[in-house]
Amino acid sequence: MRAALIGVTFLTVNAVAGRGQEETKTYQGIETIRLNTVSGDCIVQKSTGTDVTVEVVWSYQPRDSFEPRFNDRGKVLKLSEEMYGSNSGRSTWTLTVPDNVEITFGSASGNFEIVGLQGEFSAETASGDIRAEDCGGRLKLSSASGNIELRGCKGDVRASSASGDVELTECSGEFDVSSASGDVDADGVILQEIGSFSSASGSVLVILGAAPEHDLSVGSASGDATLNYNGNPLNGRFEFAAQYRHGHISAPVKFDGEDRYERHGERYISKWFTKGPGTPLISLSTGSGDAVLLED
Repeated sequence: MRAALIGVTFLTVNAVAGRGQEETKTYQGIETIRLNTVSGDCIVQKSTGTDVTVEVVWSYQPRDSFEPRFNDRGKVLKLSEEMYGSNSGRSTWTLTVPDNVEITFGSASGNFEIVGLQGEFSAETASGDIRAEDCGGRLKLSSASGNIELRGCKGDVRASSASGDVELTECSGEFDVSSASGDVDADGVILQEIGSFSSASGSVLVILGAAPEHDLSVGSASGDATLNYNGNPLNGRFEFAAQYRHGHISAPVKFDGEDRYERHGERYISKWFTKGPGTPLISLSTGSGDAVLLED
């Protein structure tokens, strides 16, 4: 069944940077939205009802060089941007949706922001930033060179950036968070499943909101890897690894043992200790940086 289009509005507005144009459409029965932009930003906010409202505002020169595309097929709404020739300007898509509408966003340079929604959300950008606040469900977020920020999110979180930073604040759930050359900072996180926080050449800092009951790994290839228990009790098996001559391992308790081994032509040192029953497994690793465990 085709989704019901219940309202269409075309407006011409005066924008700060020049004359702009706006188009608004409202739909019923939408379960999935797929938006692909060239450089347009996307803002997703919660609806007070069950309708889906799409508003796009743009200001491009030449004026006829941009066209928003709307294609609804039953329960799936596809949105996109069409560019004609060289142009300059900007566009912003605002999606007002109820909970549990699956949203997929892709852009070359556009930013993505989503606030206060439950559901399944995916965003991928080349150079844009990504921000999610007070969201729950499944979040799969990636950017090549942009930054990623999550605040108050709960659920299954997958966040990665090639050269940007990834920041999490007061989030809970299952985590797979990484950056190739940027930093990873997680403050007040609570693990409800396994968690992994890593960077290739940046630093990783994880401050816990509660003692983990599931396996946790914190690591960096050449930066520091720091895990702060923030006053929560140390329980589990703690394993550390660092390059023998270039890295450093630090913990507030005495180690039960240590070993040396070789990997990819480099010599490493590993240390470990156990508190309580021996679970979960807490791993801290670095190549040439510091692997540090803090109690508070």
